[in-house]
Amino acid sequence: MDFSALEKVEDKLTFLFSYISGLKEENRELKRKVYSLELNLAQAKSAAAPEGLKTKHSSLIEERDRLMMERELIRKKMETLISRIDNIIEEERAAS
Repeated sequence: MDFSALEKVEDKLTFLFSYISGLKEENRELKRKVYSLELNLAQAKSAAAPEGLKTKHSSLIEERDRLMMERELIRKKMETLISRIDNIIEEERAAS
């Protein structure tokens, strides 16, 4: 029996799982940053808002929005990768 097709799938899956693991770590880091920014935002809102704090508040909101967009992009990448894995597995099954 020729196992070369299975070895190719295994290599691809190993790479994809490694990539997914990296994305998961990146997602955890983004979640930590968002949480930290939300804490800073809450502190800025509760403090008396002199001009410097208003500027910091605005930049924190912009940073939070940027991080949330990045998180959404990572989520979409994960969905795409999972779809690609499913397609590879289906192709290999069909070829067998």
